[in-house]
Amino acid sequence: MTGSRPTRRSAGFRASLYLMRLDWHLEAVVPAAERRRIVRSLREEIDQDPRPVEAALADLGSPRTLAARYGEGGRRWPLWSIGVLTAGAALFIYWVVFLTFAGGMLAVVDAAAPMSAHAHFLFVPVMAFSNADGIGIGWSGGAEWFVVPLTLTAVALLVGARSWRLLRREEVG
Repeated sequence: MTGSRPTRRSAGFRASLYLMRLDWHLEAVVPAAERRRIVRSLREEIDQDPRPVEAALADLGSPRTLAARYGEGGRRWPLWSIGVLTAGAALFIYWVVFLTFAGGMLAVVDAAAPMSAHAHFLFVPVMAFSNADGIGIGWSGGAEWFVVPLTLTAVALLVGARSWRLLRREEVG
């Protein structure tokens, strides 16, 4: 038997991947409610198409091109998903650099033990010590240890999302 059996399309990995990529590109060109409506409508169309999923997706074209067609003539929207990724990366990098700094201090004081050292990393007081009782690192202070990474994360979110797109006024034609 050489005939193929129709599969349920909404569970299709390729269709879901295609719609996820389309949703990603639509974020910049249409509001969230419209984006959800477009993706839901396309999912239904793909599900009802009697052809193989590959043929239906090929007719739609690339997700980026299709998203651009939906957004023609409209305003550009912030890319909040990119902003969240950028903020997460900034926070991760901050903690890696901070812990590298503290680890470097610990290596220096351990090499010259018994010794302790105090320094600041972006306004956060950092301490490292090494003596006969043990070695360790620590940071203290007021709200600096929380405010600095929060500020870096917020700036990365706003820049990564291109939040200035919210401030653009509609051009009156």
